[in-house]
Amino acid sequence: MALPLRVVLLSPPLAGVVGYLWTVPGSLAQALLYLVVVAWAMAVAAVGVLRNRPARSRIWWALLAGMGLWFLGDSAWTYLVFVGGREPFPSLADAVFLPGYVALALGMYWLVRGRRPGRDRAALLDASVVATGVGVLAGVFVLLPLAVDDELALLGKLVASAYPLGDLLVLAMLVRLASTPGASTPAFRLLAGSFTASLVADAAYNVVVYVNGGSTTPPWVDASWLLGYVLFAAAAADPSMRTLSEPAPEREEVLTRRRLLALALACALAPVTALVQAGLGQAPEVVITSVGSLVLSALVLTRMAGLLERVRAQAVQLAALAAVDGLTGVANRRTLDLEISRACARARAAGQPLAVALLDLDRFKAYNDRHGHRAGDRLLKEAAAAWQEVLGPDDLLARYGGEEFAVLLPGRDGEAARRVLDRARALTPDGQSFSAGVVVWDGAEEPGDALGRADEALYAAKRGGRDQVRVWGAQPGARTVATAVVVQPLVDLRTGAVVAHEALARFPGEPDVAAVFARAQEQGTGPVLEASALAAALALPGRPAGTLLHVNVSVHALAEPVVLQALPAELAGVVVELTEAGRLGDHAALGPVLADLRRRGALVALDDVGSGAADLRRLVDLRPDVVKVDRALVAGVHADAARRALLGALVTCAHELGMVVCAEGVEEDADLRALAALGVDQAQGWLLGRPGPRWAGRAAAGAPAAVAGAPA
Repeated sequence: MALPLRVVLLSPPLAGVVGYLWTVPGSLAQALLYLVVVAWAMAVAAVGVLRNRPARSRIWWALLAGMGLWFLGDSAWTYLVFVGGREPFPSLADAVFLPGYVALALGMYWLVRGRRPGRDRAALLDASVVATGVGVLAGVFVLLPLAVDDELALLGKLVASAYPLGDLLVLAMLVRLASTPGASTPAFRLLAGSFTASLVADAAYNVVVYVNGGSTTPPWVDASWLLGYVLFAAAAADPSMRTLSEPAPEREEVLTRRRLLALALACALAPVTALVQAGLGQAPEVVITSVGSLVLSALVLTRMAGLLERVRAQAVQLAALAAVDGLTGVANRRTLDLEISRACARARAAGQPLAVALLDLDRFKAYNDRHGHRAGDRLLKEAAAAWQEVLGPDDLLARYGGEEFAVLLPGRDGEAARRVLDRARALTPDGQSFSAGVVVWDGAEEPGDALGRADEALYAAKRGGRDQVRVWGAQPGARTVATAVVVQPLVDLRTGAVVAHEALARFPGEPDVAAVFARAQEQGTGPVLEASALAAALALPGRPAGTLLHVNVSVHALAEPVVLQALPAELAGVVVELTEAGRLGDHAALGPVLADLRRRGALVALDDVGSGAADLRRLVDLRPDVVKVDRALVAGVHADAARRALLGALVTCAHELGMVVCAEGVEEDADLRALAALGVDQAQGWLLGRPGPRWAGRAAAGAPAAVAGAPA
């Protein structure tokens, strides 16, 4: 297998670094080998920057400029020594070397700013601590001896002092770079290694100067400088350098033990320096002060480490508390929102089903009222603990709110989930029960939509008598949709004109429409089916101008979000008929919904009036705009005095309340005339027009002309 081009190009300079160690120290051959290795590395670095085209190329050009200036300084020094035969100080080489520090520091600064935009106070403090600690060493053992050196002129002292200051600047930027967040890519590690090798060589050189007065440095020091050049070239040639300066995602700052140890060592540099000075003949009180400083630093850092561990432990505890419900100990709503998204992602990746269930303790308010809130809390805790016994390790029980819980059941379809929940239902303590709705995530919907369908199934279980589990739909994600809509005219008995049409849903192959809606209600899909029928009715084109459109909505589905979303914002010309009015319970709860529909222009009709004993109460409470009299009261009214009396009283009451009365199921001419005589405003039935796909004409064909003149 062929080696990458960058490896081939970097092999010669790496070999040169090794060969440098075996050449004659101080010879021209060794100096020339040094320059060849550096020149080759700089060429590879330049080619790498050009080929990789990093997003922030100025960073790399600044770094390359700094390394290049160092190379020119090495070249100038070699010329002065081997061609000029002398080693002046300061010299042209120093004038080239020192700006290289500035260029390197600038490139590193831009790199740090690219990886971490904005201020990072903690990293800046860490870099300052390390630079200060090393600065004490440099000040005592390098800068101070230079300041008192009588053999150096002022310019020489300034130039000599500039080198350790430049090293401190690069060191501070290196520490700052190492503490930035972001991926530790090959380019990052190579670049950090390059600067580290150069700083180690500089430090070793200063030690040699301090110890033996500047005699020839050992070959490994020069080799370390060479290695810095080669590692820099390797970083520039690596493809990962393209994203090295990209901003890293935010992460929580963590003071690791390694970082704390590094800061401790940096803090110890100053007292250690004082101890070294004392060992070299300084006053004994310096020893006492230095030892005290070291002991105090160790104690403070030990204390910081203990506090750090305590904070970490508390953070773990807080994270755990934030994820669970404080009363029951199961997952809370926040955790559910997070875990359901993860469960959906895992189910999609594995191609497995995911059942989502909502369960609600039956009659919990009554239990609280009877036994007290403390008993209610105890029931919630004991029930959650009991239900978890039947759940698997991958299942999740979460408190959804109040007495309502959610369950995630990965790998289970609707029936399997039903069996699990039935077992849990049997374990509900204190003789209590729960109702539950189950859905199977369809693989495409949002998690919140799955919970919404589970909520529909839950309420279907409650309406079905409680203490049961309902699975949403016949199949996961199945929805029964109205595929046809027919219309039937409503006729004004004073004029014989068609004033409205009622839209009626039809299903191919299903002659019993009521049975279809009842089955959907049992499966928990009733509101979805009604919303579909509503949408189909409202989409009918060509409705005759000036006529109204009646659409049917069951009382229990009217407040469901899926039904409300099917109704457009503008409802002028639409009459919302409330079906199953005999099952209407809480009139007050329905009031705000009806008020909103009226604000949007809709009229409200109450269907099947006359089929129950509480009809007059519902008329007073709901104040519908239209009262639709049930066919059971209409059929045969012409021959039944009691029905006429009852219907007459109903008409009088409705008119007093400003309502329009419409008779349904009119099939005989005699009944039609009797209704007109009683003052009924409108009529609907097969006599006047059968349901069909077309709108009726302006006048109803089945309405006798005499109806128009009948007394009101």
